[in-house]
Amino acid sequence: MKKAGVIGGSGFIESEIISLLLNTNFDVKVSTIDISKKENFEHLMELNHSENLYVCEIDSEHKSAIHNFTKDCDVVIFMNPSDIKF
Repeated sequence: MKKAGVIGGSGFIESEIISLLLNTNFDVKVSTIDISKKENFEHLMELNHSENLYVCEIDSEHKSAIHNFTKDCDVVIFMNPSDIKF
């Protein structure tokens, strides 16, 4: 199974893209800034095939964190590139 990484993926449009990826047999990793704020991503756990969904906390201001998040991904989608600051 291929893996997609979605950085900044908890809004409405992002949810639709994540759903599409899950329904086309992707494992999907979604980034969040604060994993303790489950209200930001818990709706994603209700999507079909959410057993293939993984939520990872990353600090998008650190290049190494983004590298570690994306290194095993076949596809990476930056939903809000303005969040990335180097």
